[in-house]
Amino acid sequence: MTKIIVISSFLMVLMSTPGVAGEKDAKNARHPVSIVEAEIYVQKHRVIMKLRCFADDLELLQGVSPMKGGLYDPQEIREATQEHARFLADRIDLLDDSGARLKEQIVEITPPEIPPEGMRQNDMMNSFCAFQFEYPLESPTEFLTINQKMLGEGYLFPTEFKLLLKQAGSDQPYLHMLKADIPETFRFDWENPALASSDSDEDWQAWFEKQREATLGITSYSSVYSFVYITNFEVRHEILIPLASLATMIDFERADENYLDVGEQDAAKRKIEKFFAYDNEVVVDGINVKPVFDRIDFYGLDLRDFAMRSERKKINMANGRIGVIMSYPIKTPPTSVEVKWEMFNDAIKIVDSAVFAYDDLEKTQFSMFSDENIYRWTSTERKELPMIANIAVERLPRKLPLVSIGLVGLGLIVGAVGWTQKRSALIASGLLLALVAYPTRHLMVWPQEVVSGESSQEIFKQLHQNIFRAFDYHNESDVYDALAKSVDGPLLRDLYLQINERLTLQDQGGAIAKIEQVDFLDGKKLEEIGSGDELGFEFRCRWNLVGTVEHWGHIHERTNQYDAKFKVQIRDQAWKITQMQGLDEQQIAAHTRLRQF
Repeated sequence: MTKIIVISSFLMVLMSTPGVAGEKDAKNARHPVSIVEAEIYVQKHRVIMKLRCFADDLELLQGVSPMKGGLYDPQEIREATQEHARFLADRIDLLDDSGARLKEQIVEITPPEIPPEGMRQNDMMNSFCAFQFEYPLESPTEFLTINQKMLGEGYLFPTEFKLLLKQAGSDQPYLHMLKADIPETFRFDWENPALASSDSDEDWQAWFEKQREATLGITSYSSVYSFVYITNFEVRHEILIPLASLATMIDFERADENYLDVGEQDAAKRKIEKFFAYDNEVVVDGINVKPVFDRIDFYGLDLRDFAMRSERKKINMANGRIGVIMSYPIKTPPTSVEVKWEMFNDAIKIVDSAVFAYDDLEKTQFSMFSDENIYRWTSTERKELPMIANIAVERLPRKLPLVSIGLVGLGLIVGAVGWTQKRSALIASGLLLALVAYPTRHLMVWPQEVVSGESSQEIFKQLHQNIFRAFDYHNESDVYDALAKSVDGPLLRDLYLQINERLTLQDQGGAIAKIEQVDFLDGKKLEEIGSGDELGFEFRCRWNLVGTVEHWGHIHERTNQYDAKFKVQIRDQAWKITQMQGLDEQQIAAHTRLRQF
């Protein structure tokens, strides 16, 4: 059996009570709360929990009562200790990664030391009962959720549940005061357990950063996370909240008190919308903006990337979490934003929030102990998007069909000679030659270039950048109008639909990716095309497109590489891309990075 090393650092707050002899004095002197110490040792294939509580809990919770003279019967105390072991096992839940309750085995029960004549109230207050439970594991668990429901029926007194939890392979314990029906989840990294207390601050900092990366910044499973985004088109508030905490404010109807199944989640969403719409006030430029609920998702512990749409399944009330995304749409870039939070109780006392206003980051805190819980952001000027302009043709190039002109001229000369010599055959031949030569005007042209290779690359690069910058706009009509500055013909609609579809990431719950960067790799002019007012050139290029989508403080970034041929022609005195033929497309990079906050 693996040796259990436990470092107990609990400070017991005990009432200073003199010895008492009478039954009346004993009742007045008992502990005002039930105090339980729990030491939990988590191994790869089992969890061991040792509990210790004062013997007077047997009176508070098991109904042990003194005999005449104020003494408590030894046999009754021993029997009550056995019953209390079952009481504790039923009211302390240990849940694994999936939220399933671990099955306990009661392996040891130690009653208090009892004098032969019985125990007095003062002895009950200073003696302890001890218990040891074991929970077998089929495989190492990454998460362990602990929930205590230590309230006796008909009792109004609180329970102090002092928890010390330790992972095998680490000498660093977790210390926590666990409140009734407010569960706490702990995470274990079996490949990289917590360091030793003797390790340096630098080593600890590196370890914490590695844990933060592994959990995408969501390191606490009982905290409320708030992320506020301020952009040109919306204020977005994303909230990640434990289901158990929200259940202290909203009554979720469910058949099984321990779970919220898929059908019950649909009903819960409606209550959540109503709750957050009423209590979350956002004011933009002095106007109270109502939220649009983009997403309300239910998550278990197995999901750490909350930007991903998880498979719908029933969620345990003790360790489930809810992700709420509220969008506050605005018509013009904001100059002032106010975000209010007023949802507090014993389960939610403090909410730390990260605010991402364009490229700036600021941390703020909402607290039930503060007089005012309003975050305010102001800007001295509106952050308008730059305009996208046409790329005008500086000088309209002309091509002269010299061969055709020569043939037509020759025909006219022959006709003129025939006219002067009054020979109808020559006249007819000359006119016929001129008529036949005219349709060939598009075959042989003046050899001057419409645009040089160097100039064609500059023209194309500007048009190409403009295509993707058009999607910096938000409204469909604005995007379409901006795109029309650089694209013409049927390609305009096709390109709008194609890029818009590719920017919608289905694996991110339908989130719209933002184009961060367009890298022109290489390109060259192929040949010149068209005639008259539709002169132009073909161009082939390769480029990388970097797109991102951000939720809950972490950024998904993807880089795709493309190869395509384009036709660039003059339309209404401006250069426009009129055709596109994709040749190759491949994803070359995808990774997730955290915002530093």
